[in-house]
Amino acid sequence: MPDHATHTYDNIGRTKVQTILKALTDSGSRISGDNPWSVDTRNHGVKLRGDWDETARILTITITASDWYGPRKAVWEKIDALMRNVQDEQQEA
Repeated sequence: MPDHATHTYDNIGRTKVQTILKALTDSGSRISGDNPWSVDTRNHGVKLRGDWDETARILTITITASDWYGPRKAVWEKIDALMRNVQDEQQEA
């Protein structure tokens, strides 16, 4: 998978991971696994993999699939905007 298929996000503690997973489920995504997680967003063929380093508080997200008409740049714009909101939330204890 090319490097542009993976982004990392810092300041991600357990509560934020749980919030992200709940939001994905609430939006209709199917999630399997438990760190790493495989996510089928059920939207434009977008599938993701999430790996969380609890000690470093870093979440790595990889786009593993998307439909041809869903360019990765557009997918990343959406994911990055959502993750900025998560990262900006109050620091966890």
